[in-house]
Amino acid sequence: MNPVLSAAVGSILRWGLAIGAGYLVKAGIWSGSDAETYVAAGAMGLLGLGWSLYAKYRGRIKLLTALELAGATEHEVKAIVAASPAAPAVTTPVNQVPMSPLPPAA
Repeated sequence: MNPVLSAAVGSILRWGLAIGAGYLVKAGIWSGSDAETYVAAGAMGLLGLGWSLYAKYRGRIKLLTALELAGATEHEVKAIVAASPAAPAVTTPVNQVPMSPLPPAA
C-alpha cells in the first residue's frame, strides 16, 4: 500500500476515534489518559481490520483472474481440491507454474 495513503487513512481513523473519545471524556465515562490509550488501540485495530479486508479482496481478484486464464470455474477447483490428497507447495516461486506432487485425477 502507498505509504502516503496509509498515513492518511491512519490520520482519518485517529481523527474519527478522537471525536468519539472526546464525547466519552466529556460524558465522564473515560478519563483523558484512557481516551488516548483507547484511540491508539482502536486506530490500530481498525487499520488491521482494513488491511485484512484489502488482502482478502486482492486475493479474491487473483483467484478469479487465475480461473479466467485457466478457463475453469470455482466449483471445478473446489471439486479437484476435495478429491486430491496432495496440493502444490505454497512455497512455489511466483515465476513458476505450481505443480501437484500427484497427477490430477481423471
